[in-house]
Amino acid sequence: MTDVTYSYAKRTNGMKASVIREILKVSSRPDVISFAGGLPSPQSFPLKEFERAAQDALRIDGTRALQYAVTEGHAGLKKYLCGWLSKQGIEAPPEQMLFTNGSQQALDLLGKIFINPGDKILMEDPTYLGAIQSFNAYQANYITVKMDEDGMLPEELEKRLKANRFRFAYVVPTFHNPAGSTMSLERRKAFLRLAKKYRLLIIEDDPYSFLRFKGTPIPSLYSLAKGKGVVYLSTFSKLLSPGIRLGYALAEKDIIKHLIYAKQAADLQANTLIQYAVYHYCQRGYLEKHVPAIIKDYKHRAGVMLDAIKEYFPPEVHCVEPQGGMFVWCIMPRKVKASDVFQKAIRKNVAFVEGSVFFANGGGENTMRLNFTSSSDRDIERGIKILGQVISSFL
Repeated sequence: MTDVTYSYAKRTNGMKASVIREILKVSSRPDVISFAGGLPSPQSFPLKEFERAAQDALRIDGTRALQYAVTEGHAGLKKYLCGWLSKQGIEAPPEQMLFTNGSQQALDLLGKIFINPGDKILMEDPTYLGAIQSFNAYQANYITVKMDEDGMLPEELEKRLKANRFRFAYVVPTFHNPAGSTMSLERRKAFLRLAKKYRLLIIEDDPYSFLRFKGTPIPSLYSLAKGKGVVYLSTFSKLLSPGIRLGYALAEKDIIKHLIYAKQAADLQANTLIQYAVYHYCQRGYLEKHVPAIIKDYKHRAGVMLDAIKEYFPPEVHCVEPQGGMFVWCIMPRKVKASDVFQKAIRKNVAFVEGSVFFANGGGENTMRLNFTSSSDRDIERGIKILGQVISSFL
């Protein structure tokens, strides 16, 4: 049989396997302490409550829960969610909401409706790897802005806006993935002023802001802009379970219309049964009871990791102390390469994510991202101790 060479579209040149997913294959061994994935704690999954909600969906809604449904999403769940978001300071009518298969799909749909090959996208440096992967498929170019612990550096941001025309800006302003930082209120307002001046659309990715365990809440960019010029993305993955793959987008009506067209072409709709089950889960009041429990758990785990870092990491390593979310971002001295640390650490059965994968245009070889939500107290302390010893060996 003769081997066949296939001719793929040029856009596939930018498609690569997720580095994090590849690491997870290695770190999924039971003997490995993994700080690599962005995995919520499985102990936080509401098994009994969600089982009851799924039973409600089948018992009360019957065949409707198993049938095709409208692309826009379950009307009752949208109404509930808009009410719940309103309590968090995010005002949006149900007709400006669209459910997606995780917020990752929303990134893909936004790329589909906005990006032409070669278009420039403004991004934080570093940024979420999943966004880079999504936008790579549409052959985007990235112009990045350096960050500190209060977000993008204002002078560098304006310099980029003056020199380039962008399709949109993609940002994770609250409990940043991977950097753990939160954009200050002052910088959010300044960013919105610049966006208005330069007619810049903002994509605000916000999967973590409801998981604040320290500090004072800061309004979302979407809230501050009153929904104008900002697309807001979030998900049930961090609040309920990532396996249900239910995210949502809030945007102005015209953008929602185009996202609906793109979603209809992609998969018609989000999973009907899951939408009905999540609706009943929320209607029973489970969500409002469940979120505080997650916050308490994550606050504890973050504290364990930060205490261990203070005890075992060499003082030359700077780690960003998060006020919420799921990650600790660490910056080592420039001469220390995270790739070397990883190779030595994985031989000692400890895994993490090298920070360089989060830099759209390269860099960050001396950085790493640590996840604290899916390991036990004992494993966190033991893993951080090993990592500290490995890092010290390179200094």
